[in-house]
Formats: sequence, structure tokens, C-alpha cells
Amino acid sequence: MTDYNELLGNILKGKNSSSGNRFVPPDIEVFQQGQKTIVSVDKLAAYINRPVKHIAKYLMHELTVPGQVSEGKIVLGGRFSFKSVKEKMDSYMKEYLFCKQCHSPDTAMSKEESNYIVKCLGCGAQYPVGRLK
Repeated sequence: MTDYNELLGNILKGKNSSSGNRFVPPDIEVFQQGQKTIVSVDKLAAYINRPVKHIAKYLMHELTVPGQVSEGKIVLGGRFSFKSVKEKMDSYMKEYLFCKQCHSPDTAMSKEESNYIVKCLGCGAQYPVGRLK
């Protein structure tokens, strides 16, 4: 019969040998078309389980530009670099995706009346998030 310390050591070896972060969202695609910026977020929206329209509303508000959603792409009025759009997407995920308690990306967002509620699927925390204008 193996002893407790040996079993514990085996578990810790397995845990320490896991490589990388399991949360690796797909990159967004940003390209220019005249005086417009087109941001392809359909893969990211599916990966983080958030509606494209919610992401679009956030980007338009943060970049203070008009825009529209078309087939998983956000068309923004104005020219923006990949870096500036990526920074806004990172701040979106910080505000609307990651749990405020345990920092897990495993969350679900629902709308109750006019408020959005984020519920962590890991620790069970539930809290309202900022309302988009």
C-alpha cells in the first residue's frame, strides 16, 4: 500500500507539469476599408460566450464612434489600429468576462430587466456589471 505523501507527490507533479494557460481566446481581425474599420469578433464572441452586439456596443462607446454589426463583424466609423481595438477588447474582457472574485473566465452573462448580471461558473459569485450606454 502506497503512503499518503507519495500519492500527494504524484498529484502535485501532475499539477505542476501542466503547461500554459487554458484560457487562450482567438485573436480578433482588424482591417481598414476606406474610412471605416472592420473588426471580426465572431470567433472571440463564441469563445467567451458573449453576444457580438454587446461587444459592438462596448467598442462603439469606448471609441466614441458610430458603427453597426454585420455577420459577426463590427463596422466602426473611423480608422483604428489593431493595437487600439485589442486594448479595448482586453478591457471588455476584464469588465464583462473575468470573475471579480476568483478571476476565472468561466462566467455567464444574463440580462435582468435593464441590468447585466455576471455569474461565475467556478466559484458561484454573482454581481452586476456596468451598463452600456
